[in-house]
Amino acid sequence: MADVMLKTRTYGAGRICKVDGCGTRLSAYNPSSVCALHGGAWREDLQRTARRAAQREEISRRCAFDRCGREFTTTNPAKKYCSDACRMKAFQARMVESRRTGAAATPVRRAS
Repeated sequence: MADVMLKTRTYGAGRICKVDGCGTRLSAYNPSSVCALHGGAWREDLQRTARRAAQREEISRRCAFDRCGREFTTTNPAKKYCSDACRMKAFQARMVESRRTGAAATPVRRAS
């Protein structure tokens, strides 16, 4: 029973998109009679993305990096920093602080 392999369904080689003027060859694994360009899925994705972007309103925030504090506007509610530079500097400051407190809290044990 375990040796039985299911055969992948194919839809014939050499099929061409039904839309007039389109010469795209369809994959043997594509059950549709039209290519991806004429299927309409890409159009729906583009419209969905545009709707999401239009629904977001601008938010005014202060940069979360202590040394900056600059005010900036964004449509992304998760954005905390005014720039990549501030985001990276804040990360580096957190790493330095964690190393400093981690080294003081736990003594280093070395194998003998």
